[in-house]
Amino acid sequence: MTSVDWARLYLDAAEGSLITAMREGMTRSPRQLNAAFEADAELLDLGPAGLLAVTVDTLNGGAELATAPTPYAKGWLTTTVSVSDLAAVAADPVAVLISCSLPRDGWTNDQAREFGRGASDAAERYGCHIVGGDTNWAAEESFTSCAIGTLQRGRFLSRVGARAGDALYVTGPVGAGNSAGFRQLALGSVGDEEPWLPEARVVAAEVLRGYARACIDTSDGLLNAAVGLAEINGLGVEVGLHAEAYDPATMALADSFGLPRWLMAAGEWGEFELLYAVAAADGERSARALAEQGLTAIRVGQLTAGPELLLADESGTRRDLRELLPRVRAIDPSGGLLTDLLDLLSKGV
Repeated sequence: MTSVDWARLYLDAAEGSLITAMREGMTRSPRQLNAAFEADAELLDLGPAGLLAVTVDTLNGGAELATAPTPYAKGWLTTTVSVSDLAAVAADPVAVLISCSLPRDGWTNDQAREFGRGASDAAERYGCHIVGGDTNWAAEESFTSCAIGTLQRGRFLSRVGARAGDALYVTGPVGAGNSAGFRQLALGSVGDEEPWLPEARVVAAEVLRGYARACIDTSDGLLNAAVGLAEINGLGVEVGLHAEAYDPATMALADSFGLPRWLMAAGEWGEFELLYAVAAADGERSARALAEQGLTAIRVGQLTAGPELLLADESGTRRDLRELLPRVRAIDPSGGLLTDLLDLLSKGV
């Protein structure tokens, strides 16, 4: 793996450099099917036993857990964040392991039970179980999940395989994650609202195996996902966002604070939908098939042969994502979030 592999817009440069250094000291498994960054989950060929998908994710205290204000919501999110990666490769979830690092005397037994209930309820929703894990003491909360799934040989997805001209669809409205994080950090609380419980779209697997050329989840936000899918395939992208692409509560929140709706697709609190590339001629057919699974697929753009990475908002204004996303990413969400967003907008992004 060379520096070219990580020097992309959808990756933080410092993180990419560390990943590169770590991988230089590792021996690659001969069973691994995907290269670095080519799939949301690692894909392993077990020979006659079939294919295995494995993924691991960590949520640290502070901004990463801003969308999960209760122990139950933290448990649900911890399971969902890794199972979503299985969904993006069209794997069938089998089991999840969870590791918790907690401040000593920071949690009660009742809170621990609620966390476990949330994690288990999410796993049950996805057709699997929590089978074990680890617990440690630490200075701040941190939750890690490892999800394991199985695949049929030749019927998995990755981020690679998209072509110029492919349509981009998302498996449901976007922005709910960013609005949940905004409510918590910019407004100080979620009030009497029920915590946001995102769902990994494992029910989309069978349909996407038949239609999608490439797939990525939107756990880091829709615009970051679109850029990632384009860059890993050596393509450009034109994202077009209209009212139907947004979660209704997200639109209402953005409008009430005078924020452009596209900001709710630009932040990194994703909503765990799946963004997939499909031949333009198959776009509507795939959407109808997903509707039979209870999902509302929405077209949000197309991949292009040129290098441009563009966003077109509801007004038709086109923005360069190479300029926009780093400026949004540079905002500290745990600081004065609303003030910083308004300051960013005042500078004409």
